[in-house]
Amino acid sequence: MQQNKGLLFSALILIEVLSLITIWSTAPELFMSQLAFVIVGIIVVYLLGKSDIFLLLSSGKTLYIISLILLILTMLVGKNIRGSVRWIDLGFFNLQTSEIIKPLLAIYYSSYLAKLNKIDWKQILIFLGIASMPVILIAIQPDLGSALTLIFLPLALLAVSGQLGKILILGTIFSVLVLPFESKLFKPYQRQRIETFINPYSDPKGAGYNVIQATIAVGSGKIIGKGVKLGTQSHLNFLPERHTDFIFASYVEEFGLVGSLALFLSYIVLFRSCLYAVKRLRDNQQTLLSLSIFFLFLFQFLVNVGMNLGIMPVTGITLPLFSYGGSSLLSFAILVGLLNLQLDLITPFEI
Repeated sequence: MQQNKGLLFSALILIEVLSLITIWSTAPELFMSQLAFVIVGIIVVYLLGKSDIFLLLSSGKTLYIISLILLILTMLVGKNIRGSVRWIDLGFFNLQTSEIIKPLLAIYYSSYLAKLNKIDWKQILIFLGIASMPVILIAIQPDLGSALTLIFLPLALLAVSGQLGKILILGTIFSVLVLPFESKLFKPYQRQRIETFINPYSDPKGAGYNVIQATIAVGSGKIIGKGVKLGTQSHLNFLPERHTDFIFASYVEEFGLVGSLALFLSYIVLFRSCLYAVKRLRDNQQTLLSLSIFFLFLFQFLVNVGMNLGIMPVTGITLPLFSYGGSSLLSFAILVGLLNLQLDLITPFEI
């Protein structure tokens, strides 16, 4: 049991080490800050390992209310950074509430769906109505990336609960009703991101610049990369957000295909651990929570890597446990802690 669990934590440590090396290389002034967040994240995982998973699951409704309060508080007293009000200034740390509520909502959605004896149209609409509240509050900030993540999570949970057909019907109806108002729902820069995704070279020095530079950085890494601190795209400031949204491009430029495979294998170990918990746990709440953890990690991983490769629109979604940012790291540390608790319920733990 310990040896296999050690494989999971070895993979997580490798992700963090590679992340810290990349941040030290591309934004050295932020290295100590991120190292502090990593240490706090490790403490969070340890403390959660001492808690009661059943008590946490029974507190789902309270956690949902806390999530809404945090988002409303952000609207009232949040810090405006580059036109977005997503952070609460705690003095020593800017807390991004849209990140920190993800594990809280994962717990609530899991416990909510597990209590339903039968999922019919009425229950689906009620559940989606509940799930839409935090999404609306996040969209107002605006934070498109987190909003998309928290749209995906409840839909994915419903889909694996046998409601995929109903979700597709609702999605079709929603698209038909919303499409005529598309120009009013999206801000100009958000529409530009979608248009750029289709053809980034339509505006290579404007909206398409980020994607073009990211793909150049990824391609220039070749097999073994250029080496630490030798990435030209990031160090010559061609690559924007090189330590956050586009940190994967920075990493691949310096570590190449070999480094990418090492990082991907580490995430695969994490994904397999989530799915192993799904397979072995018998309690419906536990199973849904494991799926929630899996979906949150997988969705952000695929979207972030995809936008760095130019095959997904730029949405500001971080690479889990890798991008710079305390709130994101702590949010995923909580998810790792919850996964650790669930794996402790399985004997023996094998991957």
